[in-house]
Amino acid sequence: MYGLDINFLNDRPEYKKDIPKPAVSGPSLEDTRPIILGTAVAVAINSLVAGGWLYINNVNSKLQGDLDKLNGELNTLIVQVKDLEAIKEKTKKFQAEAEALATVFDQIKSWSALLGELATLVPNGVIITTIEQKEAEVSAPPPDNKSAKKDEKQETSTPPRPTATILLSGTSDSYGNINDFQLLLENSPFFQEKTKLISTARKPNPTRLELRESNLILAPEIPELLEIIEYKIETKLSSLGVSELLPELKSKGSIGLVERVQILKETGIL
Repeated sequence: MYGLDINFLNDRPEYKKDIPKPAVSGPSLEDTRPIILGTAVAVAINSLVAGGWLYINNVNSKLQGDLDKLNGELNTLIVQVKDLEAIKEKTKKFQAEAEALATVFDQIKSWSALLGELATLVPNGVIITTIEQKEAEVSAPPPDNKSAKKDEKQETSTPPRPTATILLSGTSDSYGNINDFQLLLENSPFFQEKTKLISTARKPNPTRLELRESNLILAPEIPELLEIIEYKIETKLSSLGVSELLPELKSKGSIGLVERVQILKETGIL
């Protein structure tokens, strides 16, 4: 039913045909140009990498040198800043000492000006026999109240600076002149308004009249002088500083003190 047709002619040598070989693509071993080109490219890449590394190394070296230089300058500047801070601290200390000294100097009272002021204030009929000065008692500041609330506002007023107390004693021919003297003291810029009349007392006049020698047989009767009134007045020196009393001090002849205070004001200490 089935037939096999087998052709054995292809097995016979006289019937074998030349089978063409497939063409092989790619470089041939005999062609060395690709190898040379690849080697050149590899050498160029290696040279580029080496050059880049050398360049980066040189840049890093230069940057490191610049960084070391800047660090040195920074250390020098730090030392200079510390020196400036030390100078500033010394300047603040000297400024505080100068201000404290100027404050003390500003509170100096010129007794020549005070005596000149008293000479202009004493009315006719009033004599000052003694002047006593009592220094003010400086009390310690009150302690801070730490239990007070932070949000609570406390109204604090700066108390007046303590000043010396002056006690004036003398005599007068009338109470009215003593009252006038007290009022003049209260209105003077050199004294405070807290002027008190401590005491008054009538005394016999210690002045005695004597007649010169006369040829008259009957010497006239020597009259007795009127009684005098001894008084004591207590007042306090004004809390105003010298810098606030320049016109008054200048009018009383305290030129040296006025010039010193003006120099302190021009320099900015006062």
